This record gives sequence, structure tokens and C-alpha cells, in this order.
Amino acid sequence: MYKKKDVIVTGFALFAMLFGAGNLIFPPMVGFINGDEWIPAAIGFILTGAGFPLLAIFTSAFAGKDLDSFAKRVSPKFSKFFNIALILSIGPLLALPRTGATAFEMIFPKNSTNYSIYNIVFIIIFFGISLLFSLKSSKVVDRVGAILTPILLVVLAIIIFKGVFIPLGKSIPLEKEITPFKYGFLNGYQTMDTLAAIVFSDIILKSIRKDRELSPNQEVSFLIQASFIAIGGLAIVYGGLGYIGSTVTNILPAGIGSVELLTSTAKLLLGNFGKIILGICVTGACLTTAIGLTATVADYFSDLTKISYEKLAVITTIISIIFAMFGVDIIIKLAVPVLVFLYPIAIALIFLNILKNKITNDNIFIGTVVGAGIISGYEALQTIGIKLSFFTSIYSLLPLESFGLAWVLPAIIGGVLFKFIPKKNSSNY
Repeated sequence: MYKKKDVIVTGFALFAMLFGAGNLIFPPMVGFINGDEWIPAAIGFILTGAGFPLLAIFTSAFAGKDLDSFAKRVSPKFSKFFNIALILSIGPLLALPRTGATAFEMIFPKNSTNYSIYNIVFIIIFFGISLLFSLKSSKVVDRVGAILTPILLVVLAIIIFKGVFIPLGKSIPLEKEITPFKYGFLNGYQTMDTLAAIVFSDIILKSIRKDRELSPNQEVSFLIQASFIAIGGLAIVYGGLGYIGSTVTNILPAGIGSVELLTSTAKLLLGNFGKIILGICVTGACLTTAIGLTATVADYFSDLTKISYEKLAVITTIISIIFAMFGVDIIIKLAVPVLVFLYPIAIALIFLNILKNKITNDNIFIGTVVGAGIISGYEALQTIGIKLSFFTSIYSLLPLESFGLAWVLPAIIGGVLFKFIPKKNSSNY
């Protein structure tokens, strides 16, 4: 059995695990772009930024004993390819360089003198420190994180409280290219928490279970209750920042960058001192995240390729430095087609694993992923300007497109059709 105190403590621990300092730059922009319709946009963002990551933790951990189990029923080769894509996305190609770029832009405004030189020096030092700690296990990183995270949360609490109860301006109507919910839903992809949760699910569950001896039913009940606390905390942070972003649409210039929007809003609410404290805390939190991600990437590819962990950590760091120098906004743009393609497949696999004990034919897994992948592939091509005119008319007829869920019906149809293809039944992985 367990106590309510254990649930509360675990809920806050789970919140801390999913709460990434780099993610703070997205909710204000969601509100800023959507103005008076910030609520449906925030709901969409919270769904992909908090809801699906928690589902991913449950389903990927219960899918099997290792990361490969999550997508193995599609095929072992697909599982390996999918896992590599996940690791590269949360690693040196997207999330990892974004930590360094975010940290830099939180401290150095873009109009500062010698910006480019500072950028090069800062990024090299940032990832040099990250490499140093990832090569040598140390409790210093955990201690720094344990100090900075509470300070960061206090600063955020002050920003949200003041921004909500003493708003800087009013949420105004704005013209939008897509529906607010869809905008928030798709921007929630940028947190990459669902992808990260798949990779880290086993570690996360072990850390929150600790030494408790629970029956399967008790464990599910415990984790559901803790999850509500985590979702509640994330919803408050993301929703609060989304609202604050909506109140500065007529104060800050259109086209402002994600990091600049956060820092400018912090300055308006707390002054220069508050902006500096927020910058220091976010930078420190980004550094601890970078250390963990570097270690994860190096460890995974070391097992996969038999190249030494140390060499892969260095390679990962060099690639991250190169991408980080592009800046946050360019990294976000580069991430869009990748995440638009990967996320529907990941979400489809989450729900397949929820139903895995009722699905006896592996072809259902294959068909569902194929259906989701065709649509997400088309959408990814759209984001980079490639138009497939012959496909557009079909795509426009798909239900839920305005919610960012055009792939759902094709995924279901694919699963149903592939069910009738003869194949051996599922084995236990």
C-alpha cells in the first residue's frame, strides 16, 4: 500500500522530470500568436506537451523490457530505425543544440555588440562543460539542478501570478492561419517531451517507484494519481505563460523571437533583476539537461555501434555546437518537419501499446503506423514547401484536420485493413 504523501511527492517528482527549462519559450508564443483565443491554443499545447508524455511513460514502460519493445511489433528493423530517430531528435540534431542556443539567448540580447563572437564563445564553453560532466559522473550536476529548479519555479510563480492578476495588456483578436487548438497542438510537439518520455520511461518509472512493493493495480492507481498532480503543475505553468503571452500582443512587436518574447515579458513584469535571475536559472537548467542528453545519446549509440562512449560523447558535442550556432528560431524551424512526421507515429504507437494485450495480430500495428506515417509524411513535406497536388484533395477531406489530427482516420483504416493480411500472431516481446 502507499500513502497520500507518497503520491504527492511522486507527482511533483514527475512534474520536475517532464518540466524542461527549454520548453518555457513555447507557451508565451502560443498565447502571443492566438491573442484572445489563447485558451483552445493552450489546451492543444498542454495535450501534446503534458498529456501525451505521461501516456508515453506508462505505455512504453509496460510495452516491454527495453526501448526496442515500444515499436517492435511493427518490425524489429522499424523499431531500430524509429529509436535512432528519437535519440537523434532529442539529441544532437534538435533538442540538445537548442539547450545551448536557448541558454545563450536568455543572457545575450540579439542587438548586443559582438553578438556573433559571444555566441561562438558561449556555445563552445556551454557544451564543453556539458561534455566534461557527461564524461565524468558527478553529483555536482544533481546538486546544481536541485538548487536551480526550485528557484526557477519560484521566479515563474511570481511571473505567472503578477502576469495573471496584474496583466500587462489585454488579449486581442488576431488573424490566424490555422485554428488556435491546432496551433497549440502542433507547437506542443516542440517540447519533444513525448519522444523523450518514450526513451526515458523505464528510468522515470524506476525512480518514482523507488522501493515500494505494489500490486499491478496499486501501481496503476498510484501512477495515475501522481500523473494528475504532474499534469496540473504543467498545465498551470504552460497555461499561465500562454495567457501572459496573449496580453502582450499589442505591446511587443510582431515577429519577435520565442526567447526574446520570454525575456522581454519577464523584464516588463519583474524588471531587469527578474530577467537576469530567470536567465541564470534557465541557463543552469539547460546545462543540466544538456549533460543528461549527451550521456543518453553516447550511451545508446555505444551499445548500438560498439564505438566507445567517450568518442561518441565528443562527436555528439561537436554536432550540437554546430547546430546551436544557428540560434533557437532556426532550430525550431528545422525541427518542424521532423516532429510533424514523428509525432503522429509516436502517438499511434502509444495507443497501440495501451491495447497491446487485445491486439493479437501484429499487422494491426503495421497498418496503423503506415496509415499515420503516410499522412504525417505528407504534412512534413508541406512544412518545407513541397506540394503534392494529387494528394491535397484527399487530404482536405480528412476529418479532424483542423485539430492537427488528420492522420487518425487513415491510421485506423490502415490497422483494420492490415488485420486481414495473413500473418503469424503476436508473440510476447
